[in-house]
Amino acid sequence: MIETVLGPIAANELGTTMCHEHLAIDLSAVRQETDSTFVDTALITQELKKMCVLGAQAVIEVTGNDMGRDVIALRQYAKETGLHIVASTGFYLEPYHSDWLHCAEVDAICDIFVAELTQGIEQTGIRAGLIAEIATSTNRIAKTEEKVFLAAAKASVQTNCAISTHCDMGTQAKEQLKMLLGNGVTPDKVILGHVDLTDDTNYHLELLEQGANLAFDTIGKIKYLSDQKRAENLMALLNKGYEDHILLSQDVSRLSYLTANGGAGYTAVLGYFTQLLKACGATKAQIEKLLVHNPARILDR
Repeated sequence: MIETVLGPIAANELGTTMCHEHLAIDLSAVRQETDSTFVDTALITQELKKMCVLGAQAVIEVTGNDMGRDVIALRQYAKETGLHIVASTGFYLEPYHSDWLHCAEVDAICDIFVAELTQGIEQTGIRAGLIAEIATSTNRIAKTEEKVFLAAAKASVQTNCAISTHCDMGTQAKEQLKMLLGNGVTPDKVILGHVDLTDDTNYHLELLEQGANLAFDTIGKIKYLSDQKRAENLMALLNKGYEDHILLSQDVSRLSYLTANGGAGYTAVLGYFTQLLKACGATKAQIEKLLVHNPARILDR
């Protein structure tokens, strides 16, 4: 079963899934601007419906506890769009960490994760369906970030729940995986996020060879890397036989990315990226694995 904001569903009900998105987020306390403050529910609903028209059926929403998470809003979006939305429990990068988190023991952090996965988030009755978006900084791992990873590993082992990570600018994925696997996490329960920002298929292959899953989840963010290059890098991995361990998404975390503001929003994957993959040689069956079968298998517990 997979836990959504409207309750559990069978894995085969999930459908075409974006693996790493933000629908209700507020990073203004750290970023000191409002581009990453999603409170206009009418706007977000409109943007999500554009994705639904293209065939999207589910969203893994990775906004964690210290990122302005709003699971009541997520439940509203699920009802208004028909999307299966999976909420998360987790803590983000060090600058977002509270004084409590700096002082907390690993077991106390783990207890929060387990409670939100099995009982519910605060008093909403809505249960998280995965641990996300736990993060490490660019080319380093802060002490509190390490604690979060250790707590996430313990919680995943206890609950058989998946973990989705944030590799800042694609870095530290190998270090993240070492922490998680070294503490008992099943490799197929790990989704390493933003690795498509690293234009290095050898790096990707090192991770895949350990059984982890890779999120090509910054599709549409062409200031970092062209989507054509992303498609070529992904195709190289498909040609090596790793179609069962790759997922797709856009990581929309700024209002300026939305279609209403001139961006591709939540439509980049289904609007054009799958066509780029086909042009590179990907089959319909392979793309279906990336979008449907892989997310369902990984989230199922």
